[in-house]
Amino acid sequence: MSTLLREAPTTFLLNTGAYLWGGGGTPDTTKPPDRFAPIPGYDNYRGGAIFAFDQLKLLRDTYGTRTVINLAREANDHVFDSERQCGGRNNQCEGIWAEELGMEYLYVPMTSSWRMSAEKWHLIRNALADGNVYIHCQAGVDRTGAVVARWRRETEPNLTHEAVMAYTRTFGGAWRREGDPNRRLRDWVAQAQYDPELVERAFRSRFGLGAGAGIAAL
Repeated sequence: MSTLLREAPTTFLLNTGAYLWGGGGTPDTTKPPDRFAPIPGYDNYRGGAIFAFDQLKLLRDTYGTRTVINLAREANDHVFDSERQCGGRNNQCEGIWAEELGMEYLYVPMTSSWRMSAEKWHLIRNALADGNVYIHCQAGVDRTGAVVARWRRETEPNLTHEAVMAYTRTFGGAWRREGDPNRRLRDWVAQAQYDPELVERAFRSRFGLGAGAGIAAL
């Protein structure tokens, strides 16, 4: 068994049908996506690509997901839905499914060098602060890992860079590979600073408080 499989801590070992990580088999869409796992706080989750309408519906009905964030252009390359006449990168099913299910779909792909613009990050972190988000790339390890690590660093005041990277590496990916392919992602995470205003926004969203209510109000 590969190191990648040994490190996966979530449903990855049970849901091995994903195109990239399962050798091209048919995904088991009765289960959540590969590497599906909660993000600490705010009812948000992370994982790999969504392969079917019913899988997205499962996220909505079982886990309360209201917003889907896709970080990867290629996440829809091997997704097709003949009933809705969609499929592939240029006619993505994911946004069509989300609209049908009454969910919001945010398509914010990272660049070919896996860079994240300030504008895209602002959009993502605001959605995460509002809660009930599922965020994914293709496999849910590198780009998703970097975004979740940055989010945690900006919302958890005592979390160190070393601690969040140790957490991130438990999902596998290229974080320890020769040549350091994720160095740009890691450097981007290292730039994070705790943001109490972001935390307060997330707190208000979670508990339905008005703009004038602070964290101390609880």
